Amino acid sequence: MKKIYLLPLLLAAVMLGGCTKKTTNAPQPSKPSAAQKLLINELAQDKRPFTVLIPHASNRLFTFYTQNANTAQSASLDLEYQSGELLKAARASIESPIANPYIKAILLGSCSTGGKCTFDTDLKSGTMKFKLSFAGEEAIHVLKGDFTFVLGQKNLPDGRVTFEPTKASLKDNLILANSFGTPTPTSKEIALYPVVISSTSEKAVVGSLKIQSAAQSVEIYDGTSFKPIKYTEKDGLITIALNEKPWVKEATIVRDDQKGATESVKLYLVGPIVLTK
Repeated sequence: MKKIYLLPLLLAAVMLGGCTKKTTNAPQPSKPSAAQKLLINELAQDKRPFTVLIPHASNRLFTFYTQNANTAQSASLDLEYQSGELLKAARASIESPIANPYIKAILLGSCSTGGKCTFDTDLKSGTMKFKLSFAGEEAIHVLKGDFTFVLGQKNLPDGRVTFEPTKASLKDNLILANSFGTPTPTSKEIALYPVVISSTSEKAVVGSLKIQSAAQSVEIYDGTSFKPIKYTEKDGLITIALNEKPWVKEATIVRDDQKGATESVKLYLVGPIVLTK
């Protein structure tokens, strides 16, 4: 599989509810030294930021949204995703201090200095690595998780989660993802990882969600709090007949494919859905 790196595709961050003036001497996170230890998915659950990718109606970009990452001193993002037979990648440092929430538009393609853009097609699945450095800690925490463009691939690459949408829901460019953390704390210990489905519309997301994991209960976040959701379990397979309207966040993004024009968007999210021990 050929691997292509897209140099930096991430745009300037915009905070919900207002903007802050960017200064030229804003501190940037330093690159990790060879001696720094990387701790992969070892960060305590209550410290993990709620992190999602939300599709755009144009299918030319998605929006990176992370909440509660501001407890970290610095952060960086690595994305890889499959487009046909090609593996595409994007990397960026996140400006410090980290805004909460922190939002970036990520172009699914590339644009030349002259403004001509090409866009990726046949999108399937990918991996997100969110590196976080905390004051007083020498090690760097790496949150690593999968996501999938449901139109191109219905299961996460690790094979643990599959979503089979109805034909109507399939039209909404759905993204299924491991969200690392949750918007608000949960009272119980989470099994596996939180699962989110993001959409391009306010219509209910309907389909069959299957998760390979044992659980004592299953809950879904509705935009305000967690509530129980019905499910069946057989031989370690959780099945949820999903029929949920998304909760909504409003944001402003900057579009590289439109010469830096800003756009007001609505971010539609179902979940996270958590299995609890």
